[in-house]
Amino acid sequence: MKSTSLIAPLLLTGLLLGCDDIFGSKSDPVTDEIFEAGRQEPGLISEVEYVPLFPFFEVGADGAPFDAPQDVYVGYDEFIYVVDGRGLHVLDLSGRPALFLDIPQGATSVVQDRKLDVYVTARRDTLLNGQTWSLPVVLHYAGLTTGSPRLSNIIWHPFDDDSRKFNRPDPIETDEEVEFTGVGVLNNNRIYVSRRGPINDRTSIILPHNGILEFTVEGQNVQAIGVLDPNRESLRSAIFPTDVTTFVHPPQRNFFGSPDENKELILAQSSDPDGPLGPKPAGAPIRFAVLSIITVLTSDGLEYRPDTDKLTITANDQAGDGFLYDEFRFSHPSDLMFAADGSNYLFVLDAAKDSLFTFTAAGVEGVAPPPGARSSKPVVVSFGGTGDGSRQFRNPQGVGYFNRIVYVADTGNNRLSRFRLNTDFE
Repeated sequence: MKSTSLIAPLLLTGLLLGCDDIFGSKSDPVTDEIFEAGRQEPGLISEVEYVPLFPFFEVGADGAPFDAPQDVYVGYDEFIYVVDGRGLHVLDLSGRPALFLDIPQGATSVVQDRKLDVYVTARRDTLLNGQTWSLPVVLHYAGLTTGSPRLSNIIWHPFDDDSRKFNRPDPIETDEEVEFTGVGVLNNNRIYVSRRGPINDRTSIILPHNGILEFTVEGQNVQAIGVLDPNRESLRSAIFPTDVTTFVHPPQRNFFGSPDENKELILAQSSDPDGPLGPKPAGAPIRFAVLSIITVLTSDGLEYRPDTDKLTITANDQAGDGFLYDEFRFSHPSDLMFAADGSNYLFVLDAAKDSLFTFTAAGVEGVAPPPGARSSKPVVVSFGGTGDGSRQFRNPQGVGYFNRIVYVADTGNNRLSRFRLNTDFE
């Protein structure tokens, strides 16, 4: 009888000790995030919604609090890249510092290509003809997480604008009002760069400031997409573009499509030349502020065409409860991100509405409904509002995505917020 009494407690102890191995431990980072995400006010959790992952990141890689973070990108190397008023911060997925690069005047956007090189939009001073000019640049970095970081190239406006090489190659006063606002990576590691500025005469020999430019890996300007109207709103316009993105994002894969054909892009545009907090007055609201542009290879070459399917679907009430091409859907879209992990969600951040919107690849607002749902419509999960609450923002400027986690550069609150669908914890 004594041996039986001893065996039972031992078996119970073994089972209890083995539970961590079988079911996971509360000390596991993912489990911790689940418990943190569950600490919501009663009655606030919907069937499907984005819940905050705590802690939010508030300290940069240099050990100081973020200074108005402008953009965030999680790269193929699984590091988090954040740009703010001081420069480029590289963090691991837990928010621990890995590298900091000081950038005078700060930076405004960041992205990584498939070779693990990093592109940052910023401004840089240069002395020319006895005058100092503050000009927009795209900084091309290599080796950031290998221990040998280096600035491998700089794309300058106006020096690397092909239309300026023989016509007004030197800066003029309006060039200091030009901005590079975003970079999108193509499958062959060429890049699109969105640019905005005050001069947009399509009859001039100089390219309009508003537009999308394409550059090689070496920084050579090979084209500006001429069909994008810099002044007049249409389904192929680029009015003071605030960002450009493509469908080439992590995770890494062997094939992203033909580099000669698969050059589709999504751009954000705004009637406000310098954002909702800038001094310049905004123009009339734009009917379709986020545009999907597809490419078709014809006998005359590659054509950039409007993605009319995303407009057509808005007439189908059974497809969803909101759409990317709903008229006047956005006030000032500040950043875009595409989830290339198979979920194919498009994230649109609106700085004027302090909100984050989520759309399917078809342009329907929402995410896939949970198993067993009575409706097959995507579930609208867009959220936001002005404030410092866990699901609020102040003038957010950047959105990133990796491994089902959405990152928001919450500029006015000086923090990097993180969110995950509550259905992704199951």
